[in-house]
This record gives sequence, C-alpha cells and structure tokens, in this order.
Amino acid sequence: GIKSRHDAEATGILWPYDQKYNDAWFKDIWRYEKVVHEDWVKQISVGWEAVSKVIDAALSANGENMAAYLTYMAVRVIEIHRVLKSTGSFFMHCDHSANSYLRLLMDAVFGKDMFINEIAWCYPPGGQPPKNGFPKKHDIILFYAKDAETNKFIQEYTPLNEKQIKKFTKTDESGRKFKEYKKGNKTYRTFLDEHRGSPVSSWWTDIHSLGQAIGGENTGYPTQKPVALAERIILAESDEGDVVLDPFAGCAYVPVAAERNRRQWIACDISIRALTVLRRQFAKFDYLIDDDTEEGKLENIGEVQTFTRSPNDLPERTDEDPTEMPKMKPLPERKYKVPSSDIPEDEMKRILLEFSGWQAWCCGFAIRMPDGTIVETIDNFHLDHIEPKSNKGSNQIMFRAPLCPAHNFRKKDREITLERLRNEIEDANELKVESRDDLVDLVEAREYAIAIFAEWSANQGK
Repeated sequence: GIKSRHDAEATGILWPYDQKYNDAWFKDIWRYEKVVHEDWVKQISVGWEAVSKVIDAALSANGENMAAYLTYMAVRVIEIHRVLKSTGSFFMHCDHSANSYLRLLMDAVFGKDMFINEIAWCYPPGGQPPKNGFPKKHDIILFYAKDAETNKFIQEYTPLNEKQIKKFTKTDESGRKFKEYKKGNKTYRTFLDEHRGSPVSSWWTDIHSLGQAIGGENTGYPTQKPVALAERIILAESDEGDVVLDPFAGCAYVPVAAERNRRQWIACDISIRALTVLRRQFAKFDYLIDDDTEEGKLENIGEVQTFTRSPNDLPERTDEDPTEMPKMKPLPERKYKVPSSDIPEDEMKRILLEFSGWQAWCCGFAIRMPDGTIVETIDNFHLDHIEPKSNKGSNQIMFRAPLCPAHNFRKKDREITLERLRNEIEDANELKVESRDDLVDLVEAREYAIAIFAEWSANQGK
C-alpha cells in the first residue's frame, strides 16, 4: 500500500500534510480551469435552478474554490439521486470546511424534506490543541433519503456499557439477571440476556478513526474512513443482497464493508490505481479479487468486472429520461415583521414634523432653545403608527406619526390608537402645549400625508 509521502505523491494521492498545507492544496486543486467542465455548469443552470443558486451563494460567501468544488460535486450528487431506488438513501461525509455548503447542495438536489439526519462522527481526545479555537474532534455525515416515506431503515444497537449492566441487580431461579421497573400499579422485568442494547443515535463515539482501526487497514489517503463506519451505515440502510454504490471508492473501505455483510456492490473511482488498492484492501480482510493472491489462502468471491475509461470516453446513457429535473415551487410573497416604507423613515419624520411645526403628535413636545424657539430637527423623535398594525396599520407615511421618546416608550407594543394615547396623556396632565386643541389635527395630517405619498410615488415612477 501507500506508506509514505513519496508513495502518495507518485500516485497522485494527497499525503496528510498540516492544515495550512491542506488549505493551500484545496485552493490550488479546486479551480474551474482544473476540475470543472463547462457543460456541467450549463446542465446545472438549465435544469437545476436551486443548485445553481447554492453555487452562486458559495461563490459570493466563500470564493471561487468552494464554488468550483460544489460544481464538481453537484453533477455527481445529481446522478446519485437519479440512480437511487425509492427505498434508497445517500450518506455524504464532510468536514468543517464544506459541510454547510454541502448541506444546502443536498437540500437543492434531494429536497429539504428528504433530509433524515446530521450525524456527528467523533474522534477520541488527544493531539495538540489549536491556539485560537477548540480542537476539531468530529466530522459530519449527512443522511438523505430518495423518498423519506419509503426509505428503508433498520435500527442498530450498541452493547450496554458496564454502568448499565450493573443495574441488572436481581437473579431469577434459572440464574438470569434482570431489573424491575414499575408502570402504574404493575411491575415489569427486563432480562439482561434479552436486552438489545442502546439504540444508535446520531452521535457516534464508538467508531474509531483509522489511527485506532485495524493495523493494516490504512492506505495513507487522508479522506479514508474505517470499514466499521461503512458497516454501520450499510447495516442500517440495507438488507442482504441489496446493492451498495460507492462513487468515490479509491480506498475501497465501502466495498469491503459491503462484501463482509453479504451485499452486492458497485465501486467507481477516477484514479487508475483504484483497482490495485481495492485488491490490496480486500486481501487484508481475507478476500480474493481476480485470483490476485495465492490460491487457497483467501475466500474467492469471484471475478470483479472493472472498466477504466478516460473523461472523454464515458459510456453512453441507456435511460430514456436521463434526469428528472425538479420543478422549483414559486416563492410565496414575503411578509416582514417590520415592512419597509416607500419613503425613507428619516425623510418621513422630517415631512411630518414640518407639518406639525416640529412638535410631537402625541403631546406637543419639541426641542426648544432657552428663549423658547423651536429647533427644526428630527432628533429625539420616534415614528409610530396612528392605528395599530393589527387594525390595518401600515408603514406608509399616511399611517405614521412622530412621537416623543417618553410616550412612544409608554405605548411600546400596546395595540392602541394615537387618539387613545392622547387621552391618556391629557388625563395624566402631560401635554406640552396649553390644550389638546393645540395638537396637530390628525384628519388634516392624514390628507396632507396622502398628497405627499402620491407626489413621491409619481416621482419614483410608480
């Protein structure tokens, strides 16, 4: 197998350098001119609008490298979705660098309702912690179904731990250990030898990384996962005889796991050395591929058909309807907690305060100089609604009123009219003018605001 950096580089495989090197490698390899076919972009933009928007968002938020990577992955995820049966499922492993973008990509291809789980595959503690953050000790596995209603799922269990076993403190006449629990007025027994264990959740801590896996399993490829990880997924989502597809099978851990559990399997990889690696990995688990090892030493599982093709020599499609393009649902009209107004709020305040002589419409408050002169300013005034929003109140100028800070705070989220607020202010002797009649007339103010709004709309070409 690949045992050194030299071996890896000689075969075009990335050796696990430090994070800084890997980031630089990612930026170098995932470039449109290196990995993306222009036809892919056309295929996505024509038939997969949601996918195209996800890639555009990644381009804006992260840069061209992530967009190129998502384009490369998108055409493959689309094909995986196409060939899956209605009972089939897809598991996508990703680390912190791309998991959020891949989740959006999967939603765009499979549909958000086909998302089943986000699984955290955790690593054991250890290693030198980073200086500027928490140690990265888990990867994400995204679990999607072709059809959530018909998806095949078989619950798996892990053995009880020592602490759980100690709770079986009683023994019956035949020597079987059990524990008791009450439900209502009845007492029930649970026997240790009948207990299935703890249901496997979406938090996986019991499957070690390759550093702790079978000694000879590691090929040296940094994205390789242990066979045990693939076995858990295969056992949960398939029966004996079902077909398992691994479209990125360079390390062969998925085909090995499928064979060990009596599943049929299809393995694809772009590397010309993939078949060599596959033979070696199968040999480590005592299987024979293509009579490649000493006769009689291993179990012969038969000859595996292999096809090696260049990117320009791909097989012709045989399906009549190659890809069922999803129909994007029209987006419903958005409703906002605070809708915008056509006239900017500061301009709206200026217009309304100018009409009232730069006085608040609630109590007559104004910013005054020592000699009593009113300062023409919009500072320290708040816009609120003449009628509550729940009673057809709107954010347009004809429904708004400038209030002083104190009374706007008192009104706050209370669904009351400005007229009622004025009554409360008058009853509390908090008017800043001599009488209620000195406040702006709301009917005249509304008519003025309607005229302003019509003029503003005409000037904006509406």
